[in-house]
Amino acid sequence: MQSPQKADTQTLNIESKKLYSVFQPIYSFSNQACVGVEALVRGTSLETGFQVTVDECLTVPNSMKQANFSQALNQLHVTNWQQSKLPDNWLFLNLDFENVTNLDDICIEQVLKDLNIKGHEIVIEVVESEITDETLFEQVIETLRGLGCLIALDDFGAGHSNVDRIWKAQPDIVKLDRGVLLEASKSLRSQSILKNLTRLIKEAGSVCLLEGVETKEQALLAMDAGVDLVQGFYFARPHQLLDQVEKGQRCVKEVIDEYPLYIKERTFITSIQRKGYEALFESMEELDQFDFLEERMADHVSNLSFVKRFFILDQEGFQVSNEYDPPSVEDRVEVLKKGKGLCWKNRRYFTKALQKSGNIHVSEPYRSLIDMQLCFTISKQVFLEEGNFVACFDVVYHDKSMESVQISI
Repeated sequence: MQSPQKADTQTLNIESKKLYSVFQPIYSFSNQACVGVEALVRGTSLETGFQVTVDECLTVPNSMKQANFSQALNQLHVTNWQQSKLPDNWLFLNLDFENVTNLDDICIEQVLKDLNIKGHEIVIEVVESEITDETLFEQVIETLRGLGCLIALDDFGAGHSNVDRIWKAQPDIVKLDRGVLLEASKSLRSQSILKNLTRLIKEAGSVCLLEGVETKEQALLAMDAGVDLVQGFYFARPHQLLDQVEKGQRCVKEVIDEYPLYIKERTFITSIQRKGYEALFESMEELDQFDFLEERMADHVSNLSFVKRFFILDQEGFQVSNEYDPPSVEDRVEVLKKGKGLCWKNRRYFTKALQKSGNIHVSEPYRSLIDMQLCFTISKQVFLEEGNFVACFDVVYHDKSMESVQISI
């Protein structure tokens, strides 16, 4: 497919290719506006006029050194950005760290001087997976910060991502890889992981940017996860001009307007599921002795396929019930040798049950030490003649698709 060229934008003719800049807007839910654009390279064949692949565009010509090629691309992007840049906006530039062997390869300082650009207007994206030389990485970060540039750690959550990089580099922005969003679109547990990654990034002192947002549902997931910035085809595709910015801002406004309904629907589904969990305890309300409670809970485990096990904790969080498992989980390494005496006082299902007296608490999914299987725990404080206890059921966890409403337990 041929790519139209604007007469007022600069291009770079190298060997058999004509390279040009495209820009993809980045948006803030809080500002309800575009806060920056990422510069990307595209190209056409000088012989045929048809587009060439991005990999071909980024291939260093035989006639140039990597440093000179990078500097030429950066100058191209910054020059084209200057022609139509928005006020108070960043330009995101990619640093090919894989080909950086020394500080001279960065090639951004001269571009800033030549084009009279302030460093704080530029965000340098470093691809997290390309970093192998930690010492050089730290030197590059220090140099870029000395120029006033902001640092973005790109593709975090993909491949061999290392959380340690966030602590060491203290990036201003961390870009979560699109793969994290795709997984969050498939299951509730993965959505929880997205939220936790977002929380980790923000608690580390960085701004969280989620890239690859392609649908309204994904945009709502991003907003619900608490990310600061978003980028993707749903808002705007990469383009030579910044003529899609307003379209993207309308999409942001639409997501913000629909978010309350999104939460309302999710809350409704959760409330229906919760009624099923509450039914586990309804038959035990008239019980007033520990032995009867233990017997009734054992009956539930025997008769309900989705209930894996039960256990009863005292007010200090120690297990006081006998160990009881259905026969289906006999094949396992006995990490926990006993039932009575196990300590669960640091578990949220215990502390929350005490705080919510008379109400159930539903835990997040987790992998149980009992059988190393995924489950979640339903807990409730009960009042007996012998004292107050926390009754707990471990329930089989089945990942539910985010694309369909499944009212099941």
